[in-house]
Amino acid sequence: MIATVCVAALALANSGILTGKKATTYHLNNGHRQKQLAEYGVEIVNEPVVKTDNIITSYCPQTAPEVAFTLLENLIGTKEMHNVKVAMGFE
Repeated sequence: MIATVCVAALALANSGILTGKKATTYHLNNGHRQKQLAEYGVEIVNEPVVKTDNIITSYCPQTAPEVAFTLLENLIGTKEMHNVKVAMGFE
């Protein structure tokens, strides 16, 4: 699993990992960073968190908890992730 928050997706794109895949990055400022990401051959999805294969990307720092829970769900399963989420006060 690979997980990024905000503009960290640009580093993945630069490495070629995101070429031809759906992903997102920082969405404000007229989508400037999303346009940069698209230049690497990435299919932009303007949603807070995008999971494609084993890659999770997100579009702003506020999405960090959702990225973490998505990653956790993939590692330990939905039920266990939900238990952690509740124990942490997110639900």
